[in-house]
Formats: sequence, C-alpha cells, structure tokens
Amino acid sequence: MIASLAPCFTGTLGPYAAMLALPGQHAGPVAGRALREAGTVEALLERFAANYPGGERRALISMWTQWQFAVTVIPTVAAILVLDRDLPVDLDATALALDGAGRPAAMVLAGEGRPFGVDATARFTRLLDGHVAPVIDTLVRHFGVSRRLLWTNAGAIFEWTLQQAAGRALPAPLGEGRALLASRSDAAGRPNPLFDAVRYPCEGGAPVRQRKVCCLRYLLPGIADCGDLCPLPDVGGAIARKSRHVA
Repeated sequence: MIASLAPCFTGTLGPYAAMLALPGQHAGPVAGRALREAGTVEALLERFAANYPGGERRALISMWTQWQFAVTVIPTVAAILVLDRDLPVDLDATALALDGAGRPAAMVLAGEGRPFGVDATARFTRLLDGHVAPVIDTLVRHFGVSRRLLWTNAGAIFEWTLQQAAGRALPAPLGEGRALLASRSDAAGRPNPLFDAVRYPCEGGAPVRQRKVCCLRYLLPGIADCGDLCPLPDVGGAIARKSRHVA
C-alpha cells in the first residue's frame, strides 16, 4: 500500500489499496515492458492456466486480463477521481507482482505520482493509452483473442470504479471519466474502445447492469457465471451444457 493514496481506498475500494506498491515491496515482479513480449506473456498465461485445468484458451486470457486490469485500472482510476493524482502507470515504467497462483496481484510504481495541473485534461490517457492498450495489443497480435472482448473487460472495470468512487470524486475527473464511457470517439477522433462497454437495459421494469461483450468465464471450470451482467441470453443453459460435456 502507498500511504499517500490511502484516502482513495475506503468502502468497496478498500481491498484495492494493496494493488499499488513501490519498488521493494514485492519480490521478483515482472517488468511491465516484458508484457509487450509474446514469450513472457505465454509463460504468465501457462502459470495462470494451472488454476483452471482444461479451461478454454480465450476464456483463460480473458480472465487473466480481468485480474490484470483490476490491479491497474481500479487503483489508478480511484487515485485520479479522489485525489486528482497523476500516477506513473505507463507500462514500461511499472512492474507486475504476482500472487502464489500466478494471478496479477499488484502494480509496482516507480513513485507516488503528483497532482494534475489546474487545467488538466485527458487524465486517463496515461493509463489507457500507455498501459492498457499495449497489453491488449500484445494479446490480440500474438494470441488471437478479440480486441472488443478485452476492451470490454477494461471498460467494465473502469465503469465499476467510477460508480464506487462517485460519491467522493472530484467533479472534473469524474466528468471526464463518464464522458469516456459515453463518447463514440476520443479527443483525437479515433473510435473509443470504452464506449458503451457497460449498458443498462430495462428488464422487469428496472435497469440491469450488463456488459457489451461476454467475458467467456462460463468456459472455465469452477467459475460461476456473472448473472445479469452477462449479455448472453442463455448463459445458464450454456453452463449446464458445458457441465454435461465435462461429465
């Protein structure tokens, strides 16, 4: 945990305080720049796959990114929203600490960051363009997984963090974060991969939080489905069919 960031991590965000660390707090972290290399990522995925014997390859990659984006997106977005803090989260400047099961456990930063300037804009660019995008690019290029799937994973985590921190967030970064989720294009006019990552269709007379793209977790043994969050119309049936096949 980084003490100066403690105000970000209260309530539901409390468990994520430990997902940011400084050098020396974790043994043997993987250099962030190594996540640009197919060989390094393959080794990480193989270790992670041991948790889900027989798991479908795309689903394993999707689940790994959900752990990876949890340790990178949640604490970084919380620090931006609550403290307006610019953290040094560019991929090549960070390292990734793993737990005993090979799951991403913490992002190691070179320093505690600094406040954004008074006229700051594009506060989330360092995180999204400098960290999330290169990781996704590696996985898409070398492992053939869907780019839309991985960006939906990142977007769903981003949107959840905005919800959790909204009551304590500063107006400018909160507005900027919400605009990212609602805009079809970014400031440079490029398609915005976070657009509509999470939707709220009306079911039974009430809005239901739902991903744009299924995360495929139902293809992993021992993993429960994500309920209403899943956009598949019959995910329960798919799980039942998978269980019969395995049996």
